[in-house]
Amino acid sequence: MQKRRTQVKEAVGAKQASLHTLLDRLLSFSLSEKFKFAVKVSLSIMLAYIISFAQGWENGSTAAIAIMLIAVAGPVAESVTKGLRRVVGTIIGAVVGMVLIGLFPQDRELYLIFLSICVSIALYLTRAYRGDNTVFMLTAVTMMMVFKNGEVDDVFLYGIDRTFMTVLGIAIFTFVGIFLWPVKAKNDTVDITNEIVSTQEELYSKRDGERAERKALYEKLQSQEAALKNSVTGTSTESSGLNLAQRNTILQNVRQIDELLMLLSYHDETHFSGSYGKYVTNFDQADHEIKQLFSSLKNAIGQQKEIEIPAEWKAIYDKEAVASLSHTDRAALIATILDIRKLHGQLRALAEKINAILSPYPTRFELSKVTTSSFNWFDTEDMKGTLITFLIFWATVIFWITLNPPGGFLIVTLATALSVLTTYSPLKPSILIILFTFSFIFAAAMYILVLPNIHYGWELALFIFLYAFMGFYFINPQIAIFFLLGLAILNLGNPMFFSFQIFMITLLVFYLFLFMLLLFYYVPFSTKPEVLFRSIKERFFKLSADLLERSNKLLAGKGSFLGKIKAWYAQKHLIATARKMQLWASKIDTKYFDTLDQKTLLAFTKECETFSYFLLMMYREETGHRNNRLIQRFKEGKRDFTLTDTLSQYARGTEAINHEKTWSDPKKAIDNIEQHLKTFFSQMQPKEYGEDEIIEFYELIAMRRNVWISFFNCQKLMAKLDFNALTRSRF
Repeated sequence: MQKRRTQVKEAVGAKQASLHTLLDRLLSFSLSEKFKFAVKVSLSIMLAYIISFAQGWENGSTAAIAIMLIAVAGPVAESVTKGLRRVVGTIIGAVVGMVLIGLFPQDRELYLIFLSICVSIALYLTRAYRGDNTVFMLTAVTMMMVFKNGEVDDVFLYGIDRTFMTVLGIAIFTFVGIFLWPVKAKNDTVDITNEIVSTQEELYSKRDGERAERKALYEKLQSQEAALKNSVTGTSTESSGLNLAQRNTILQNVRQIDELLMLLSYHDETHFSGSYGKYVTNFDQADHEIKQLFSSLKNAIGQQKEIEIPAEWKAIYDKEAVASLSHTDRAALIATILDIRKLHGQLRALAEKINAILSPYPTRFELSKVTTSSFNWFDTEDMKGTLITFLIFWATVIFWITLNPPGGFLIVTLATALSVLTTYSPLKPSILIILFTFSFIFAAAMYILVLPNIHYGWELALFIFLYAFMGFYFINPQIAIFFLLGLAILNLGNPMFFSFQIFMITLLVFYLFLFMLLLFYYVPFSTKPEVLFRSIKERFFKLSADLLERSNKLLAGKGSFLGKIKAWYAQKHLIATARKMQLWASKIDTKYFDTLDQKTLLAFTKECETFSYFLLMMYREETGHRNNRLIQRFKEGKRDFTLTDTLSQYARGTEAINHEKTWSDPKKAIDNIEQHLKTFFSQMQPKEYGEDEIIEFYELIAMRRNVWISFFNCQKLMAKLDFNALTRSRF
């Protein structure tokens, strides 16, 4: 009996335990962000159609397409301000489109010429803008949507109706995003800064550690810095709590700290790395305060603790000990201590800004004079892509005029607007055609089997919701619109007419613009990954050579306006070009090029990015100290073959000259620099130059050494790669 009772108690206990487990699972259940985003977009598209049907409005698909275009950007925080900006962009597009119609009511050629120019400008801004570029996309789309296939009757009413439906779609998506699972406004700049500070602290503590570990930390810092830049340029004031100038100032501090840490940790440990105190008597104080500042910054951002900021640090050298070092060691030591001092100063400056942000008083701190534009102006691929968009516009216009296909000007609108997604993008039109074919098969099944059996409004609403949900939940948001176009070819309207002929004609319209995108994926510029990689690689070396040439000419007092423009462009695009190389290198299908190893190829592109960092640092230092007499005198010595010459030859797609062995081997290069420095200093008179000039000179020598070593690493990897294989046809 007792045993029976025990068994019953155990059974009851097991049931209670399983019930508790089930309750815990139910209570801890949370929907994924992907699911929430798909529900919000699907609900918005459903409401756009249902509201239009309920009010008897036509063109409900216009509001739905506007929602799809916005959703292409992916899940982001929605706000009233962002929605208003999109509405303003739509109204601007409508006004421009209708003004052009009013200016050229009978002259369609001039109208189309000016429309193509305005649309191309708007879509160039879509490509160049680093924030919410759907504003410019909607501007361009609305410009084209208000055009009524060349008709003159009721054109303004038609334009107003299309504009109204587009605004309706924006309003629905905005308010659904605000009230249904709203994405909380986060101070992204400060959060990302906290992550970067943790990585910076780790890199500082391991600056003399294993090279592979340091390299991994460099790459992590570079990606985090890119994320911070996107936050600065793309985050609005209401979501960050800081204005653009304040976010930009924090970005500048973080960038400078990153650069200093790279300088401090790039070389392997020197023979005096563990005995800096022998040459700088107060080095331990700086080291302790830097570690303390890193720790305090993390606590301040994560735990809202105010930072105690130490006083400015200045190095106290033991001059006799420093004089015992060789010139290259002396340059390395002085550059290291100068970087330690700068790092200490930048951490103090960042700590002051974080304290100001945490303060209950209005955030005020000294702003950086250097700004980061929200637009990436004059990017080569953006300009080529805009030219392709212009050509697509006119190709589809000629196709529309000559053949008068079903759908009319809609082919022009869709092909031109969606070219932004396919030009100079890993997104291939051939893949989109396959996806659209799948969408067509699915839509045809729905058109035949489901829609005729729908009798109530709630059934239609559920159908639209599920159709849109499938697209945005199971497919990447950037290409989901091509699946959702299947919803558009169903010709949902109020009243609804079923005609398989109309369905097939509508389907033909969408295939026509997709094949037009496929044509211009290869004409006039090939967008094959291997072709793009080769051209971007040569451009990278050309930009690098332009920077060095500008620096050399400035020090010689021969700077020109053209050289200034070329150097400005190189500064803006050098790092971005290195990152583009990484993108397209990862897309090259190496099974067609058996002599290429993709791992080595990616390592080469990452080393190019590191080289660009050091080159930009050196350029800023050289141009900033171009009045230094010691540097000018050193640069007067003419050498037969320079790094500029090597980079220029790589930019032309040819191999560098190999006869100058001194500049192709790291050890020989450093020995040559040491000998050159000995000869150079032996010709100087005592106290001919000031202490600051000598320190600046040694700092520049150390930076040049960094640039050369990074370039040597690039060359080693290039020697393992057969770039000529990329010129062969893959067929």
